[in-house]
Amino acid sequence: MERAGRLRIQVVGPSPGELRYQPDRSATVIDGAIVFVCLDGGAYDGQSGFEQIPGAWSCGTEALVRGFRQMGQPLDAWSPELESDEGIEESVAVAEDGTWRWEYGASSPFVGGEVRASLVLDPASGQIRSASRTDPTGSTTYTISYSEPFPPIVLP
Repeated sequence: MERAGRLRIQVVGPSPGELRYQPDRSATVIDGAIVFVCLDGGAYDGQSGFEQIPGAWSCGTEALVRGFRQMGQPLDAWSPELESDEGIEESVAVAEDGTWRWEYGASSPFVGGEVRASLVLDPASGQIRSASRTDPTGSTTYTISYSEPFPPIVLP
């Protein structure tokens, strides 16, 4: 994402939407409307008129990485105050085509059960090629685009 300057993730599953990332900013979009923004260490929830949520927040690249590694899914913002999954197990395998497959397993207090997630990464570019997650609410796939444009992430 650092090289491309942006990442757009379409979420297809029980909780559909779109996550947008710039290296230091991120946002959630549902039905074309921005509903959450993270920038400059602050998180802003659109349901509360984009008032700042208390605490220190990580946005952009760090929120993306922390979300996958602590909850098995991409997040728009990360804080150490968030409750992580329990019993996290991760593994990485190299496929015949040279891509890396990262696997995640844990027990989630949020969905009340087992979570399994998988990402395929291109180590040469550092880009995510595909991602998916299964939990008690159902199966989710993530459509990844580093080139599809979107407006700069700002507070509405």
